[in-house]
Amino acid sequence: MRKGYQLLLCLLLVPISISVHAARIVNLSEGDAQSIQTEVEIGSVFVSDPEIADYQVIDNNKVVFFGRSIGNASFMVFDKEGKTLISRKLVVNKSLVHIQQQIQLRFPDSDVSIYNLGEQAVLSGTVSSDEIREQIYRLAGELLGKDVEITNVNWDLGDQIYEMQFMRRYRFEGVVNNIDVVTTKQVNVKLTIAEVTHSFLEEFGIQIGTSAPGVFIDQLTSFSASDIVSVITAIGDDSVGQVLAEPNLSVISGETASFLAGGEIPVVTVIDGATDVEYREYGVRLELMAKVLSDERIKLSMMPEVSALDNQYENENYDLPALKTRRARTTVELGDGQSFILGGLLSTEDRETLRRIPYIGDIPILGALFRNTATERTKTELVIVATVNLVQPIHPSQIQLPTMQKTSNLERFFKIGDGYPKAAETSVNEVLSTGGFKQ
Repeated sequence: MRKGYQLLLCLLLVPISISVHAARIVNLSEGDAQSIQTEVEIGSVFVSDPEIADYQVIDNNKVVFFGRSIGNASFMVFDKEGKTLISRKLVVNKSLVHIQQQIQLRFPDSDVSIYNLGEQAVLSGTVSSDEIREQIYRLAGELLGKDVEITNVNWDLGDQIYEMQFMRRYRFEGVVNNIDVVTTKQVNVKLTIAEVTHSFLEEFGIQIGTSAPGVFIDQLTSFSASDIVSVITAIGDDSVGQVLAEPNLSVISGETASFLAGGEIPVVTVIDGATDVEYREYGVRLELMAKVLSDERIKLSMMPEVSALDNQYENENYDLPALKTRRARTTVELGDGQSFILGGLLSTEDRETLRRIPYIGDIPILGALFRNTATERTKTELVIVATVNLVQPIHPSQIQLPTMQKTSNLERFFKIGDGYPKAAETSVNEVLSTGGFKQ
């Protein structure tokens, strides 16, 4: 009875072992070879397509298979009695040696390998940045001659569409990108958007947009992003200048971010008797795209926009909503911690006033002696200061938050009491001076 159970168990295991052997696939490249060792003496070998793969028996227990051309085949190894020792499928792929050499030549600091897996080429390893990862993937896909699908990232402005070429994404058919990035790069962009008078800027020796309205970019060397903000805040006069917004946006390399401080106005349209309401955004708006090219190079494309309601199309009979918009679009390349400034977005507003003595001032010719006219021209300029920084994640215990204590007016005036420690004051000033962002 015990022998019967053992025989039944052996019969159940035989098809399992055969299916395991049959499921195994041998992958070879053109010109590559692979040896197979057997415990039993080899009697004969069969290959289904000798044009794709061939073999050579080395000794009684070893046979070598080598790829001739791209394709699929099967091979079987038999013993002296005709029993099947090995039965496998053989896949011969294109040789990837020259692609591996190109990767090592162009990216010597990267640990990346490429190998065949069925009909697909697989990239694996580690690199230092997303930019290098995409460059290696694109190099392999182009050398393999694979079909490519390109995804463009555009800025749609309604009447114009801007294509951001450095944000393109490539997908090659039959190429698997398993390359890991050591640390995902993140970019923080701190912006200060201010509206100031043109004469106010000239007092500080900054000639922005003096030739023609447009965009002026200047690398800031000795002039920091907080200098102009501190002066505007110290004056405290909206007729001279005002800070409209100070957003902080953090974005992963290769992604986009947006910011809006404003609102929406409804625009009603009637088509064939059907009423449709569309909402349009206004206020301070910012869209940006960032990509880290290396530890010292950051490519940034941004489109700031400031819009306000325009009431010049409003009268007693109808009210047509309109927007006064100032917009800029630029792409720059900066280092970590560097700043740049955008200017030249001018706006001029003329206001005429008429003062007269009632009735007497309406008399033709003589009434001019009793009237007073004045024309006031307000010329403002939009200035945008941006600073980019690479952001590294930190442990929660390393985060320093400002501590603020409530004090009385008497304590603050005479600076008495311990309600406002020096350390807390320094911490608060650091956070407030950077617009609430602390690295």
